[in-house]
Amino acid sequence: MNVSSITIRWDKNPDGSTDISVSGDKDYLPHFSEAFLSLDILPSVHSVDERETSGESAGNSATIALLTQLIAIIRKSNKMSGRIISEQERNLKFPLTDLIAIRKFSEIAGIKIDEGKFRNRREFRMYVQSLLKEK
Repeated sequence: MNVSSITIRWDKNPDGSTDISVSGDKDYLPHFSEAFLSLDILPSVHSVDERETSGESAGNSATIALLTQLIAIIRKSNKMSGRIISEQERNLKFPLTDLIAIRKFSEIAGIKIDEGKFRNRREFRMYVQSLLKEK
């Protein structure tokens, strides 16, 4: 697997400021996160229309327009935090974020998974590998 993604979210605060969070994932696992505080007005995704998304020119795309505005706003904002997510932190969040997907996988694949046999991603990977070797 070699899948990467970046997620940018923003929430308007009652005082008029905006919290911006950026997170980067590698192979569906969190790798980094940053948070910013801005006083600028952020673009609305509702301003994107069919003309921008259906055109063939990458330079005139909605993505380029929104990212260009966001980069300018983030450059002027205050950086509140930034950090790399450690494997230990990912493992602590494992039960909360992954058990739903594991249970769905178990249901779809018709495999009974003993959730007591693993406590983190590494142990889950080893558990599934042992199941595959048995079959």
